[in-house]
Amino acid sequence: MFQPFTPRFALASLLVSLAAAAQAAPAGRSAPRSIVLTGKAGEAPLLYLAPDSFTLIILDAEIVRESVQVEGRARFARVDPSDQGITLALAVPLAPTERLALRFTYREGAPQSVVFLLTGRPGEADTVVNVSRPQQTVEACRMELSATRERCEDQSKELEELKSRPPAVSPASMALAGLVDAEGMKVREFVEECSRVKGEFGADECRGLAASTWTVVALEVSNPGPEPWAPAWAEVTPAAGGEPRRARAVLSGQATIPPGGAVSVAVEVEMPWRKQGAWLQEPHSLRVCNADESRCLSIPEVTL
Repeated sequence: MFQPFTPRFALASLLVSLAAAAQAAPAGRSAPRSIVLTGKAGEAPLLYLAPDSFTLIILDAEIVRESVQVEGRARFARVDPSDQGITLALAVPLAPTERLALRFTYREGAPQSVVFLLTGRPGEADTVVNVSRPQQTVEACRMELSATRERCEDQSKELEELKSRPPAVSPASMALAGLVDAEGMKVREFVEECSRVKGEFGADECRGLAASTWTVVALEVSNPGPEPWAPAWAEVTPAAGGEPRRARAVLSGQATIPPGGAVSVAVEVEMPWRKQGAWLQEPHSLRVCNADESRCLSIPEVTL
């Protein structure tokens, strides 16, 4: 029976070839490793990079791509962020004494801002790095939720304050807006009208301002009641009869009038174009209410 025969020199040649191939292959590729971020002050784990190797950082949550920054960007062939990862490739080697910072920000959770230090080490390179953050405890989640609610409340208060501020007004802005034409503007005190105010609120320093296409009723409203009051809308009704119509705008010196407080309120009513002789001549009733119409200030007659 025939048996295959392998000369000894052929076997030796095979072993030499395998050894040469092993020496030619890039060395020092480390196995995938994991890093758990703690969020402690000054935390900056080291990553080892080499020019002939890609380093893939795999993250456990989404990051803000635009937040990825690497120090010495010109020394990198690639810096490619994705939603949950960053790919790095060096163009030139890093010395073991060098430290280049890689910074990025998670969309949510803690720690949110992260720093890695990139360096080089002969014969070693990180190819895959799995990065995670410790899962938050129930108490930590409650604290974070409480802090978020506080921020939202603060922002809501700031928004309300901004809403309550009247827009910036100057003679120049009025001229640009065309609020006053060649006919000018007329002002009249509503002393008697204010004395007939109805409801729980008081009114003082009432006056009307009028031009060709608008009338504003301005008054100081006092709130003697135990609850704050926020004027939200107003309507006027012709004394001669007709449907009530909403005022174009209601502005106040602050969003709410506190109990025992007084705030300036201005009600702007759009009017059809009229000659100067007709300004502040048309009798109307005026009603200013909060959003749900549960509390209103009423003046039986003002002239628009």
